[in-house]
Amino acid sequence: MGGELTHQNITATVRPPRCAIFINGKSKHWQTAADGAIAAASEVWGGRYFLIIPTDGASIADKYWELLEAYSPDYLAIYSLSFLDLEYADPKIYQRAKERQRKEWIAKEFPMESFERLFSESASMSHHDQLEITDDLQEELLYRLSPFHHDTHAIDQHVSRGSGFGYPFTKIAKIASCATKHIGQVNLPKSETDPTLSLLVHSQTGASSEGYRKDMDGQGFMTKPIPDDYDSLDLFAELIGENQLHGQSGNYTQNVPFTINMLHLGQYYRVDLHRTHKEPVVLVLGDTVDDFCLYYSLSRMHEGVIWVPLAWLRNFTATLNRRRKLREQGSANIPLFTVTDEAARRLVGIAFGLIKYGHDPKRIQLCSMSLSKRQLVAYKSQMARGAVESSRFSANTDCVEIASISTSCALRVFEQANYANYRSMGFIDGKSVSPLDTPKPKNFSEIRLGDHYWLTSLQIEGYQPPSLPTLGPEILKLFRGSSTTESRVANDGVVYLCPNAMIFGNELDSVLVRPKIEMPDVMSLFDSYFAPTNITTQYSDKGKFFNDTVNRFGGLDELGKFIKAKATRSVLDKFMQTGKNADDGVFFVRTDQRAYLDLDAFAASVGGMEAAANLIDELLTKDVLQRGYILKCERCSLSSWYGLDALSSMFTCNRCSFRQQFTQKHWKNGMVEPRWSYKLAETVYQFYEKNSHLTAQVLYKLKSQSSTAFHYAPEIDLLNFAGTGKSREMDVACIIDGQIVFGECKTETLKLKDAEKFDALVRMPLKNPARIVFATTQSVSEEFKKRMSRLPNAELMVRSDLYDD
Repeated sequence: MGGELTHQNITATVRPPRCAIFINGKSKHWQTAADGAIAAASEVWGGRYFLIIPTDGASIADKYWELLEAYSPDYLAIYSLSFLDLEYADPKIYQRAKERQRKEWIAKEFPMESFERLFSESASMSHHDQLEITDDLQEELLYRLSPFHHDTHAIDQHVSRGSGFGYPFTKIAKIASCATKHIGQVNLPKSETDPTLSLLVHSQTGASSEGYRKDMDGQGFMTKPIPDDYDSLDLFAELIGENQLHGQSGNYTQNVPFTINMLHLGQYYRVDLHRTHKEPVVLVLGDTVDDFCLYYSLSRMHEGVIWVPLAWLRNFTATLNRRRKLREQGSANIPLFTVTDEAARRLVGIAFGLIKYGHDPKRIQLCSMSLSKRQLVAYKSQMARGAVESSRFSANTDCVEIASISTSCALRVFEQANYANYRSMGFIDGKSVSPLDTPKPKNFSEIRLGDHYWLTSLQIEGYQPPSLPTLGPEILKLFRGSSTTESRVANDGVVYLCPNAMIFGNELDSVLVRPKIEMPDVMSLFDSYFAPTNITTQYSDKGKFFNDTVNRFGGLDELGKFIKAKATRSVLDKFMQTGKNADDGVFFVRTDQRAYLDLDAFAASVGGMEAAANLIDELLTKDVLQRGYILKCERCSLSSWYGLDALSSMFTCNRCSFRQQFTQKHWKNGMVEPRWSYKLAETVYQFYEKNSHLTAQVLYKLKSQSSTAFHYAPEIDLLNFAGTGKSREMDVACIIDGQIVFGECKTETLKLKDAEKFDALVRMPLKNPARIVFATTQSVSEEFKKRMSRLPNAELMVRSDLYDD
C-alpha cells in the first residue's frame, strides 16, 4: 500500500555554473597564470564570478578551504602554464625561442604564411610549469566540496592560454546574439606595462584573448581596444563602486568582457545575512599570490574588496618622504609620483570612499595573507598618509587577522527574472509523483542546443540535505544511469545540468531533462555522509525512546518548550523520585519501581489546581500520561498501579493473578475514596531517566538557529566506528541548513575521553562537521576546554544555555 500524498513547495532557479580555477601557487609566473585564468573566465557566461585558488597541488590553505566551502563550486578547473604564457611572463625568452623556430622554418623552406599560426598552436600545447593535483587532494576536494565529477576525479576542466573552458560551459560568443539585450561594441581592456597593474585592472574588467576577439568578431560584434589615454584606474574605480571618474570621458564599463559575460545575469544576497549599511570594506595588502587570490576570490563573493600591492605602498611612502625632505631643503626638483605610486594612493582613496570617508557605519578591515597583524598596523599609518583625511581613515580602519574575514554572506548569480520559479509537487513516501517542469532561460530569443548550457538549482521547502559527493543522483532521478556529472547537492540547493547531458535532435522540449525527486530520510543522509568509510548508522534504544517521546509531545519544539520551562520540567523530575525523596502527591511503588503523581503534585509544580488539571488533560490527550489507581491485593499484599484499561469493578493482581473486587480496603494509604494516580508513558520515562532530555534541549536550541531546514537523528549508534564489530554512540546528529552537526551530551562532568571519538571522526576521509557541540549541566574544567579547542568547529553549551532555572 502506498503512503499518504503530501505536497512540497519547490523553488527552481536558472543560473550559470560556478567554478574554482586552481593555479600553481609556487610558480614564479603566478601573475601570468592568474591573468590567463581571468582571460579564460572572461569567455564564459557567468565567468566573472569564478574563483582563483592557489595550491601546490598537494594542499590548500585553510582560508581558501573556507572560501571554497562557502562558494560551493559546481566545477573545479586547473590553469596550467604553457610556453605561450612566456610571451607575457618573460617576453625576451619567448621572442628568442620564436626567432630560433623562425630561422629553422626558413631553413626548411616552409611557407611563412602559416608560421605564426602553427608556432602559436605548438606553444599553447607545450606545458611550462604544469600543475598536478595529487590523488589525496582530489579525494579531499570531492568530499569537502562535492562538485560535479567523474569517478574519483574532482578536476573537471584543464585550461591553458589558447585553450579555454569546454563542455558544459557556455561561451558568451555563442549566445550573445540571442540575447534580448543588445551588446553593442565590445571594449577590450588594455594590458598595462606594469604586470601587477594589468592584473589588478583585469580582475575587474576581465581580459581578452586572441581567440575571444576572433569569436566575438565572428558573431558580428565590433571589438575595439579602450583608448591608451584612458586611465585604467578610473575604469577599475567605477567597476569597484566609486562614482567619481576624475574628468574621464567615455562609458567603457558596460561593455568590457566581465560585464558582457554577465549577460542577463544578476547578483543576489540572502536578505537575512546581508546588511548593506554594515558590511565592511576589505582591504587586502600584500604582494604574494595568496594576497592577490584572496582579494580576487573574496571579491567574487562580496562587494567592497580591494587589493593594494605592498611594493606600491612602500614606493609611494618612499616617494612621499623624499618629496617632503626636498621641500624642506628648498629644492625645486621635486620627484613626481609614478603610475603605481598614484595607484597605491588611489586604491586607499577608493576604499575610504566606499565607507563615505568615515561618515558611514561601515568600517575598513585591513588584512593580509602574507603580513602579520603587527606589520599591518605599521602599514596602516602609511596608508593614512595617502588618504583624504588621515586621522579619520585611521579611526575607521581595523587591522584584523585573516581568520576573522567573514565568508558567511556570499552573493549568488542567477538569470534575471528567473530565480523564483515556484512549484508545488506531490510526494508519496518522499518520492515525487510527477517529474519537475524544468525552467528555461527567459532572456534569450532562442536556446542554441549544444552551445547554451545552464544549471537548474532546486530549493525544497523544509528539506536541505548536506553537500555530499554521491547524494545528487540519489535525490534527482534524471534518467537511468545518471551520475555525478549531471547532478549534485550544493550548499544552496540541489543542482542539475540542463538541457541534457546527451542532446539528440534540435528541439529543446524534446531533450530538456525533467527529473523526478526523492527525499532520503535523515538516517539515509547520515549513511551517505559515512559512505566513504565502513560506518553505518542505526537508532540506539535511547534513540527509539527519544523519537517516540517526540511523537507523543507533538514535535521537537513542543518537547523542548516543556523541558526548558522549570515548572513543567519539575513534573518529569517528580516521576524520577523514589520513596526516600518523594514530594507530597508523589507515590513511589517499590514493586513497580516507579513514582506516580496525583493532582496535588501537578498543582505544586505549575502553581494551581486549574493549571494542573489543564496540563493533565493535555498530556493525557497526547498519551504522555495514563490515568489509573494504586491498589493493594488482599491476598499477596502487592501494591501496584492499574490503568483504567485493566479495571472494571474488578482488578487482577499483577503478582498473584488473584481477581478481586476493589473496595475501601484496597485503597492505598488508608484513603476513604481512591485518588487518581498518573503514570508517565514508559518510553517517556526511559527517555527522561536516561538523561536524553539534555540531548532534546541541545537539538531544540540548534533548531532555533536554523533558517531553512532542520533534520535530526538523536541517540544513534555508529556501527564499525572504531573497527569492525565495534560501535560508538552519537548523542546529537543533525543537519542545520545543510550543515552536519554532531554532539556529546553529559549530565555529569565532561571528561577528556569524551572528545576521543571526535578526534577519530575528523581524521576520517569525511567532510568535517560544521559544528561539534559539547553539552553538560555541570561545570567544565579548563583542561577540557583546552582539549576541546583542538577540535575543529567545537563549541560548548552549558545548563544556562538550555534550561530556564
